[in-house]
Amino acid sequence: MTRHFNYVWLLPLLERPYESVAADLPGALAGLRIEPPPGEPPCLRQLLLTALGSGSEHWEHGAVAWLEAGFPLDRELCESLLHQVSQKMFSQPIRHRLTTLGKRWLRQDDQARTRDSTPHN
Repeated sequence: MTRHFNYVWLLPLLERPYESVAADLPGALAGLRIEPPPGEPPCLRQLLLTALGSGSEHWEHGAVAWLEAGFPLDRELCESLLHQVSQKMFSQPIRHRLTTLGKRWLRQDDQARTRDSTPHN
């Protein structure tokens, strides 16, 4: 029987700076006195998604702070966040911050794709 890891226990990591958690995940987990299941280390992306889906403005704020601090975004994550924003799943301040982040990332990604697809002379 496979045991599913519950990311709710890791939400307190969002109260720490993203850079320090990403640089030393084992140390951050030890600081919470949480032993991850054997195998792959916990996925910070899943932690972020858990926080954003928690319904708690406290954890949503922590997730947005991580995004603003440089948590890696990609097109799928941006589009998912913007869809959630359009469904008004977050408070207005969180929606505004996520909209700014998501649209900025998508605009920069589109510009990079256009630049990469333009023939160079």
